[in-house]
Amino acid sequence: MTTILCDPWIERHIGAGRLSPGARGMSREAAAEQYNSANGLVSSDEDYLYTPGQAADVARELLADIGIEITEGSRILLTDMTGGPRCWSHLVEPSQIEYAAEQHRLITGETINPDPIVEALPWA
Repeated sequence: MTTILCDPWIERHIGAGRLSPGARGMSREAAAEQYNSANGLVSSDEDYLYTPGQAADVARELLADIGIEITEGSRILLTDMTGGPRCWSHLVEPSQIEYAAEQHRLITGETINPDPIVEALPWA
């Protein structure tokens, strides 16, 4: 007998119609990659799908462009209050990610849509 554990992130995207039921049993990264490639999406697209881990990595890089250094082991959480380091996490306002994405575009010419990043990150 094979047991497949349900990943809540994958289940949420299946329920929203982004992923097919065939995504069950796949890793989050593989499901997101399959979705993005099947729909021809790139990081500048509104419907681009990030896993929470991928979104945190991209957010960390973007925020570094504007001088907000977040250590590798810290978890990035969104907040609507004052951001900054808190215990094992770093609180970030969605507007900081939006600003960082715009600055990244001005610095590198690469467009990264901040909306899918904000959607994938958890709130504090």
